[in-house]
Amino acid sequence: MKEHLLKEKAFTYDVPRTVPNMAGYEFDDEKGYWVNQTSKQPCIEDPSFVAPRTKKADIETGEDRKGE
Repeated sequence: MKEHLLKEKAFTYDVPRTVPNMAGYEFDDEKGYWVNQTSKQPCIEDPSFVAPRTKKADIETGEDRKGE
């Protein structure tokens, strides 16, 4: 029996399984975000910082996987 069209044609994404490395950063409760422990600069402004993925693991299509 032939597979469904979506099973044949749909692109599948590999989901990266990286955990953000927060070494060298601390959470500033007053400001509400992570800062560098030495420079006190927000981690998101550090070019070497790898930001964590969203909770829903959205992929650039805008689709999410709620309930999966």
